[in-house]
Amino acid sequence: MTAKLVSTEPATGAELWSGEVGDAAHEVAAARAGLAAWVAHSVAFRTETMRRFANVVRSKEAAFADLIAREAGKPLWEAKTEVGAVINKVEISIGAYGERTPRRRLEAALGSKVSVRHKPHGVLAVLGPYNFPAHLPNGHIVPALIAGNTVVFKPSEKTPASGAFLVDCFHEAGVPKDVLRLLIGGPDEGRALAADDGIDGLLFTGSARVGEALHRQFAETPHKILALELGGNNPIVAWDVKEPAVAAAIIVQSAFLSAGQRCTACRRLIVEDGKERPLLDAITKLMDRLIVGEPHATPEPFMGPVIDLITADILQDRFLGLMMKGGMPIRRLDRPDEELPYLGRCERASSTGTSRPTGRRPMPRSAAWARAAIIDQAPSTPPIIAPIR
Repeated sequence: MTAKLVSTEPATGAELWSGEVGDAAHEVAAARAGLAAWVAHSVAFRTETMRRFANVVRSKEAAFADLIAREAGKPLWEAKTEVGAVINKVEISIGAYGERTPRRRLEAALGSKVSVRHKPHGVLAVLGPYNFPAHLPNGHIVPALIAGNTVVFKPSEKTPASGAFLVDCFHEAGVPKDVLRLLIGGPDEGRALAADDGIDGLLFTGSARVGEALHRQFAETPHKILALELGGNNPIVAWDVKEPAVAAAIIVQSAFLSAGQRCTACRRLIVEDGKERPLLDAITKLMDRLIVGEPHATPEPFMGPVIDLITADILQDRFLGLMMKGGMPIRRLDRPDEELPYLGRCERASSTGTSRPTGRRPMPRSAAWARAAIIDQAPSTPPIIAPIR
């Protein structure tokens, strides 16, 4: 019996999608079989196919945004911006390809001529993240296809439906099915794809821990391209702040967009000791106004839950870890419902009109805010406010 992967909505726990787990070797072989025909097409043909893809996505914009919002738990307004980024990436990639890969003919010694041309790598594997399940893998797939590569795409096991929708849009636009392959699965399938001898490169977006493992793995294969876009532990240094309200707006947006689940999210705030109070007051004032809720809730939430229960559990553990090290919470990190990955003291309005605990004072992934005397004891924790002494 074929195993299935099930995707659920973080905001409600309802089952959203299910699909059969694939086989990495089979998908790589299929992409290899489709390579020659795709390479044989002109760049003009491939770029026009990408433009058709953008038009397909544009025609399905509402349905795509709805799916991303439900599967990733992000507000509908944010999901709409992600679909817009998918569309815009096409023209950006076409322009970049033209700028970076022109054919050059140069005069050389003794009357000879030198020509510089570019060719595709071959079969590329793309491993996508859950926080931007369409935009980030699309940012690898579109340039790869324009250049003449074939692709095996494995979306995150937490957002497979969004990945499948993206691939369907490519196929509807005319990208052959053996040119872009979809691999459904979890970590085992991801490891099998990365280790398959048939790939000519791997394009990965995800955690630093996995990225480090891939870097070590690919060290023995320098002929294979490895692109790593990894998560960080990002500080904001707020020093000699003249306008606390302006600084607070930047800090809060950085920390709380996408429930803090961005590689660029602020996770630590470093302030000048003894001068932090006006800034902290401005930050907490804004935090108290944020609304957390289901993707389609009214009023529109600023953010939704974190991606799943495991992530919520980890964040609670890290928050307690900060307190054990002497951190003093600026806002409590509550879990209003143990069956859903919402964090923080909040009231949430259901999109169906059903009464739920509703919301302000959210505490997302990057937002277990605490004040501590030192910050280097916890380099991988959610953000903390830390005076420098």
